[in-house]
Amino acid sequence: MTGSSIFDYIHHQDHSEIAEQLGLGLSQNQSLASPESGSEESTSTAGTNNPDVSTSMTLGANPPYKGLDRAFCVRMKSTLTKRGCHFKSSGYRVVLILSRLRPQYTFSHTRKSQPPLLGMVALAIALPPPSVHEIRLESDMFVTRINFDFKIAHCEPKVIDLLDYTAEELTGRNLYSLCHGEDAAKLRKCHVDLINKGQVLTHYYRIMNKTGGYTWIQTCATVVCNSKNAEEQNIICVNYVISRREYESVVMDCCQLDDPNHVVKREEAGNNDPENGSPDAERGGTLTYHQC
Repeated sequence: MTGSSIFDYIHHQDHSEIAEQLGLGLSQNQSLASPESGSEESTSTAGTNNPDVSTSMTLGANPPYKGLDRAFCVRMKSTLTKRGCHFKSSGYRVVLILSRLRPQYTFSHTRKSQPPLLGMVALAIALPPPSVHEIRLESDMFVTRINFDFKIAHCEPKVIDLLDYTAEELTGRNLYSLCHGEDAAKLRKCHVDLINKGQVLTHYYRIMNKTGGYTWIQTCATVVCNSKNAEEQNIICVNYVISRREYESVVMDCCQLDDPNHVVKREEAGNNDPENGSPDAERGGTLTYHQC
């Protein structure tokens, strides 16, 4: 692979994403084709395996990503992946790229633009094979099956030993309703990647505990097709619990209240100026519960 273009090994539908991550510009009229892999998705012979790069690596004036660190999933050509297997993009393997861009710094006090990039140093991690029975489940891992709207359809009973829930309490819940609000955007990005690429390893995100606080987890999700009916698809998730329950005594969401049918509402005795701080101390406001 040394000396070859990275685009020779990346699925053609992921070319634009990796170019964006690298700070490269691609020719707009360039026809991208997938490298030959023998799969149904790579039978097109139009275009080229290596797209025309119209610019050098640069962060640009308004880069879409902050900082120099990058983490994203792409599909790479693989001779070890069985063709015609019961998952998406046969002939390819989803790889998690953990990388950092290397800028070329210049010691000039007048420079205002972003420095050019020398390249990217990355660690590529091939995601586990799609068959769950091939994965050794450790004591801090549990398996769930979810629908394409991220609603949990089945959960292993051992989850009660790891999280603040039973399997029955999680079944039917949506991951977005369990996720910490600050991590919802990360989860949505992984949701889109999962639908497009068939497999994804999420960033670390927080699951809200039942009575307070949260727990950090990471999920490897795979779209698995029925071998007899390709239209019947499921999402199998292997979840890694990577922290203890944190801030257990802090209620961070209404769902963590003792009675989920109540919500907290603040009432003030006098007129409330929204531009000022909390008027409770000055106006004798009270904190009460109201039935929904």
